[in-house]
Amino acid sequence: MQFFKWNNQPTDGHRQTDARRERMAMTAEAAADRARRERDAYASLGSLETAIFMADKARSLSGEALVDVLALADLLHRDGQYRRALGVLRHGDAMDGVFRARLLEARCLGALKAHEECLEALWDTEEEAREAAMGADPREAATMYLLRGRAYEALENKIKAFRSYKAALEHDTMCFEAFDAILSTHKLNDADERALIENLPATGETAWVIDLYAVMGSARKVQSVFDSATVQDMDGGRAGEPIGSPSSGEMEHAKVRTAVDALRSNGDVKIARARRLYEKGEYSSCYNILRRQFDAEPARLKGLPLYFATMVELGKKNDLYLLAHSLVNEYPEKAVTWFAIGCYYMCTRQFDAARKYFNKSTTIDPLFVQGWIGYGHAFAAQDESDQAMAAYRTATRLFPGTHVPVLSIGMEYQRTNNSTLALQFFSKAYEICDSDPLLHNEIGVLMYWQGDYNAAVQSFETALSLVPTPISSRWEAMVVNLAQALRKLGRFSEAIAYFEKALSIAPHTASTHASLAFAYHVKSKCTEPMALGLAVEHYHKALSLRPDDTFSQHHLELALIDQSAITIPRHNQVELDTTFPSADAQSPAPGGGIFNFAHSETPQSFKGTPTFGAKTPYSAKSAMDESVDMDESVDME
Repeated sequence: MQFFKWNNQPTDGHRQTDARRERMAMTAEAAADRARRERDAYASLGSLETAIFMADKARSLSGEALVDVLALADLLHRDGQYRRALGVLRHGDAMDGVFRARLLEARCLGALKAHEECLEALWDTEEEAREAAMGADPREAATMYLLRGRAYEALENKIKAFRSYKAALEHDTMCFEAFDAILSTHKLNDADERALIENLPATGETAWVIDLYAVMGSARKVQSVFDSATVQDMDGGRAGEPIGSPSSGEMEHAKVRTAVDALRSNGDVKIARARRLYEKGEYSSCYNILRRQFDAEPARLKGLPLYFATMVELGKKNDLYLLAHSLVNEYPEKAVTWFAIGCYYMCTRQFDAARKYFNKSTTIDPLFVQGWIGYGHAFAAQDESDQAMAAYRTATRLFPGTHVPVLSIGMEYQRTNNSTLALQFFSKAYEICDSDPLLHNEIGVLMYWQGDYNAAVQSFETALSLVPTPISSRWEAMVVNLAQALRKLGRFSEAIAYFEKALSIAPHTASTHASLAFAYHVKSKCTEPMALGLAVEHYHKALSLRPDDTFSQHHLELALIDQSAITIPRHNQVELDTTFPSADAQSPAPGGGIFNFAHSETPQSFKGTPTFGAKTPYSAKSAMDESVDMDESVDME
């Protein structure tokens, strides 16, 4: 007996039949539209595998439509499937004349390091590329020149690479990658960089971008509305306020804020401002800005070398240790990670280990300029001049637009008493950047050493004019150097004024007290005998700060002898017949005192040069003829 199920519910067979009919009824165009929507949705969510699957089906459903082919190739490029992307683009002849297809093909070839084929894809000759760019969208033309620049740079054709990057900016000022490529290679000196920025095409809508480029650039003499911001503006306003959060006043005027006001709290602007504070020696302010910025954006790797250099200057070795360890865990393949470890060992004065890690950073990225400069500083800190200069020369060859390695070579030559070569490298550094106060100080030291005191005074005055006011302790040695040069010229009142200014900056510096005492001592012999008491006073202060200062001890004795000759009243000489043995000590020079101007202009202990950095003009050997030991950490950005 057969039973039947009487109901209206469809069976599984009915369902399959209905689905088959729907698939047959859906057109290929409708299916392609649905596949495109799914492709775009999954691509925006980062699910590239699903997006590529849908893009491949959309291409087939649309019959190899241009838009679907480009979308599939772009997703394959993003996923790192460069060979497959090339196969998709080169399937058929429809892609040959499509500008975007050529750009995408060039990107894939560049990723595969086929740089010559990349240039062929981007029109082989510069004339052909220029003609193709004339009829293209400005963004597409800028991208084409950007890719050509990268290919030329990989082929070590620096001139054509720079020319291509510059053409990219001329077609579209917004092409930041081209500007960043010019900056990161350090090919331009300060004057050329300023000229490049000033000549960029600007409209009312792009003027803010040029101001951003100006403040983010390496040139020191720059005109930018962002550079005029105060430290408080750059530090986010009130203490403890999160970066980027507007203050109450900004909230009230949010509707009328200009682009400049809105961008002052941007991370790139803050880092650029911090770099300019570093160049001026304001390390504490620089550190505060960077610390707040990297607390909010710890993964922003671009400004980290500046952050590390600032911590080295401030001696924050614990912060360096913790940050370096976190970078090793997260970015072991990045050069900046091993640069951080090198900075930590520089801060702890373990220079052998610092050299090891600076060298590793340059091995990972041969174009990491901070690594090369740090590598040279680590050698220089141990007086290994040959190896230090080798590292500096490599940095000079790779980065001809930065003056720091050239200046460092000059410092090494000056430290080894090779004044001729030192002057040549200082002159070369001056051609690259004429606004660095440290450079003018070193030129002044060299002139002082050679006996040209007028030129030394001029250089020291120029250096101080470039230093921000009020003068911080970073630049106190420049004030002392200027005072020493003025004393050599016999301008004692001016020298004393600058010594006192240096003491107002760093009141507990024994060498400055000794210098001021000696200036008063000389002045008392030449023009003003009453200054001798002030000389004695400052000799005592110098010895209270550094009891083992033999220079101050010796000259204090002579000053007291001179003072006794003035203050003790004259009396009749009484000859006494004593039986004591005669002492071996010799009496002072005829006339009393230490100054025998018939033999030399100044005392022998003052033949040397003023120094800049950790050492002072006065050593424990009471000799002033040491070569100059320059700042050990010259601008590691």
